[in-house]
Amino acid sequence: MLNKTYKQEILSYFFSMDIDQLRYFLKDEYTYSETTKEIFLNEIESVFEAHRNSGDTELLLYPGVCNGKTCENCGKQGYRFVGNNSKNYTDLIFEIEGDDITDIYSCGEFKSEPEISGLNTKASIFINLDDRVSFPKSASYWARVYAAQDAYGELITAPPRKLSFDEMRYWLNKHAELYHRLGGYEVFKPHLRWTPFLMLYSDLNELVSFILDNLDEIRQANQSIIDITTEEELIEWVLKYETVFDTATMGLICMADKDSEDLYYDKRNPYFPEGEPFKEIVHFLKCYMSANDKLLRKYSIYTSEEKSELYSFENSDMDVPDLYSLRFHLEQREELEKAGVHLPFYLLKKR
Repeated sequence: MLNKTYKQEILSYFFSMDIDQLRYFLKDEYTYSETTKEIFLNEIESVFEAHRNSGDTELLLYPGVCNGKTCENCGKQGYRFVGNNSKNYTDLIFEIEGDDITDIYSCGEFKSEPEISGLNTKASIFINLDDRVSFPKSASYWARVYAAQDAYGELITAPPRKLSFDEMRYWLNKHAELYHRLGGYEVFKPHLRWTPFLMLYSDLNELVSFILDNLDEIRQANQSIIDITTEEELIEWVLKYETVFDTATMGLICMADKDSEDLYYDKRNPYFPEGEPFKEIVHFLKCYMSANDKLLRKYSIYTSEEKSELYSFENSDMDVPDLYSLRFHLEQREELEKAGVHLPFYLLKKR
């Protein structure tokens, strides 16, 4: 039996998701995805772990090429790696000289041969700007990195720690100067090693600001809903507190949408908030979503199919109204009634 070539050997370790063999055999003298072998393989290891967590035991290989017509890599060869159970996948270009692999990087417009149907989630190799070998790393750069990592590590631990509202405020005040010195967080800014700190700071600052601005009103809402006995009173309650709900952070809404009331769900920055402010807010959000959903099922002016169509990809460029706003549907019904159009109730199917 003929010995495998170097290329075949490396591909076999991708097939078996053997990160240890890749660390040993992939050559150190080249950069991969504009970064070092170590950082590149850390990203590959994360891809492998995601596949294993999805039930995959191997990655099926399909050859292909970059099909990006305006891409400088158009026509370069690579492979689509597909999980044997999940059908999650990743597309990688392999630059080869002779039998040597000189670079490996993600492809955004890959065409495999044959084409595979039923693919699920695509993973890509993401390299921070400052993880590229060309990025200059001065002493001041490293000082900022270490300061951000230390600040981040104060809150984000394994396992996740409990965190009170007062601790959040203290941490935000303590690291405000560092946050502004690092330029703050913006979604489309290049990711650097201190970006996790900036994201955490931005999220917590939004959360704390929401609590400070709305906690008293939320306490009143929680107290007043206890005495509601009629649908008219419930409608009035939902309309009164619509603005408060609309300004809640997505993290809080995700937390309230789960069975557990004490887990603040954020897979990037997991932690457990504790204390009265969070319990009040989660209770309010649960009550609001339940009441709003109940009333929308009766008063929606659209069927489930019409609602799905309005929110479809084909209509993503349209100015679609907030179909989850009870106020919108009530106002539209009033206008239709004035025009002589009488819509039936309960057009939405119960979830």
